[in-house]
Amino acid sequence: MGLYQMINLFFLYSFLGYLLECAVLSFENRRPVIDRGFGHGPFCVIYGVGALGAYILLSPMVGRPVELYTASMAMATTMELFTANIMIRLFGAFWWDYSRKPFNYRGIICLESSLAWGFLGLFFFYFLDARVRQAVVRIPGHVGSVLAVGLTVFYLADFIVCVRARLGGAEDEEPVIGRLKVF
Repeated sequence: MGLYQMINLFFLYSFLGYLLECAVLSFENRRPVIDRGFGHGPFCVIYGVGALGAYILLSPMVGRPVELYTASMAMATTMELFTANIMIRLFGAFWWDYSRKPFNYRGIICLESSLAWGFLGLFFFYFLDARVRQAVVRIPGHVGSVLAVGLTVFYLADFIVCVRARLGGAEDEEPVIGRLKVF
């Protein structure tokens, strides 16, 4: 895959992660939830990072589902912990809360989600990734490059605006969920 295709793959996985977050939270809250992610667009970039990282780091385990499940679970849980820690350092808060779930650590990670991340890793490798890659490869070259540049510019501009607003004390975005000190 070329650079533009990798960028489009990243954003497609970030969009699919956004849809997953909205679906799960809508189910759990018994009401529609559509405001997920850090910025204004329909992207949860942790899923884009996770998908590309999983492909790079975990592909050698594809033939060993138990190891793949365990590694997927560990990788995603570590990413959640790391991301929350960065958000706490920057903003004094993070955007999710597992404190009501059993076996949680400071509301940041929990056993239920960790187990689900393992299954998501299996789904990713055994079903989703090949189909998503095929979809991205089918985007015509010029359209793909314009899309990649456009999405990157949009996301970077939105990210800068959101960081400035949150560091400046503006909380008119998504409500802050968890407030903790850095560990």
